[in-house]
Amino acid sequence: MADRQRESLIHEGKELVLGWDINESMLPKNVGALKTNIFVAFLSSGRPNAGTLPNTKSFMSNEEILRELERQCEGIEFTVRDFTDPNSNPESLAWELETLKNELDGVVLVGFGTSFRDDRWISTGLPTVVVYNLFEFMHVPYKIFADGTGSESILTGKQTYQAEKILTAELDRCALCQPSLASAMFDDFVYKIKLIQALKKLRQSKVLVLSPHKQLAEIDYRGNKGTRMPEDYNEMYSHTLKNSLGVDLVIRPPNEFYKAYQETSVKNAKALSEQWIEEAHDVQASRSEIIKVARAYLAFESLRTLYDCNALSTHLRKVSPGSEIEDMFWPGLALECGFKVKGIQATCQNYPNIVVAQLLAYFLTGRSSMLGDLIIDPANGVTVLTHCGAPIHPYGNDSVVPFSIKTHAESPVRETTNPGSGTALQVEWPAGETVTTWKLYAQHRKIGLYTGQIVNAHSVYRDGIEDVLCRTKLVTETEDVKNIQNCYSPEEYGIHRTATLGDLRQVLKDVGVFMGYTVVEEDR
Repeated sequence: MADRQRESLIHEGKELVLGWDINESMLPKNVGALKTNIFVAFLSSGRPNAGTLPNTKSFMSNEEILRELERQCEGIEFTVRDFTDPNSNPESLAWELETLKNELDGVVLVGFGTSFRDDRWISTGLPTVVVYNLFEFMHVPYKIFADGTGSESILTGKQTYQAEKILTAELDRCALCQPSLASAMFDDFVYKIKLIQALKKLRQSKVLVLSPHKQLAEIDYRGNKGTRMPEDYNEMYSHTLKNSLGVDLVIRPPNEFYKAYQETSVKNAKALSEQWIEEAHDVQASRSEIIKVARAYLAFESLRTLYDCNALSTHLRKVSPGSEIEDMFWPGLALECGFKVKGIQATCQNYPNIVVAQLLAYFLTGRSSMLGDLIIDPANGVTVLTHCGAPIHPYGNDSVVPFSIKTHAESPVRETTNPGSGTALQVEWPAGETVTTWKLYAQHRKIGLYTGQIVNAHSVYRDGIEDVLCRTKLVTETEDVKNIQNCYSPEEYGIHRTATLGDLRQVLKDVGVFMGYTVVEEDR
């Protein structure tokens, strides 16, 4: 609705709002090439049924609404029906939606409150935006949209209603409000249409999976000694992900990576490593280890291109099938400074729930997100997300936050620069900004989230915190840490989360409606 205020960030004097300014060229050939197809039905003219129409010159017609949508919604194709035409038949709308729904990505119904309503219009299973015109009969039947109930109706003959994927918007077509508010209403309408577009991009996404482990995300879920992953977990999870979100997992064996690594150009890897070294605030890892991870990036990129993927999920820790320490590497530097700066989402551990969440965040905001192990600290009123890497441009533009290249915390020779000491990023997340920590749980059809304010780790902990666990620490002061603790269940939801700069609470709640997912606000 128009009163929802979505987050904007002020960084270096520039306002950065939630947007969809993403690098289309880095998506798979099929992502972005196919337009989002949205069916728009105008069910009224937008003029009040009685009284004199004020501000006639400022009235926004159906034609003007459509022109403005086409101007603001690049990459979206609108299939339009205007049922205010006396020759049209609103009764045909249900039949047409049923006929076309497999070709559509969403539905928009403008003027829903005043029309002869048919529940079949909102029961297609597609993301649907119901638009109310100000001072027509509004919010009919909002209670059903809000909670899926209408059981106390005194009318008989009612069709069976099933709660569907519905968000509402409001338009001031008669220019009765202040111009800024009328503009905000339209912006909110466009925002909800673009949620449908983001989900279309997600449905076209392909994730390249490279891991030596038998099962997906097996290190994420931690249970007691007698528990284990289901035998059919990979098949079950892949099917769930494809069925509910349309995302394909392209699972390839490690040998393909080892071969691609051997074929990389050392010269090109050296040039790339020098670029990363120049961008870093401080470098403590050896150049040879940085070159090694640059070669790994080139190998990953060759396979990503081969399989036409726009995301990478990998748990590889060696550049060859042997067991020598000097062949060990950790890919975080390659993923953050190589892939994410170009719009390719990538995680250094094989957790598809996380990488799909990061894809969704990127399609919604244009920002990359951080993967990390979640530490909950009720005594200090904070949570800590920790890993050996994070986006170096969390604002989603070219602004780079300070980062250091260090040896990897998991390396057996981490306090040296010997072969196998690896590389890791220590990224300084901007204190004072709002951040959303969240995860997508495809198996449960849920999104879990909480928001908070980033604080400097040294304002909470003493010197030495930088050497505990992983290199990067995202410390967040939150609304209710104990409630987050109450929601923490590794056997259900895993031990890792993702973090995206900005307050995405309402955005995730809205997109969750279109996904058919329950949203759990873990801090409330």
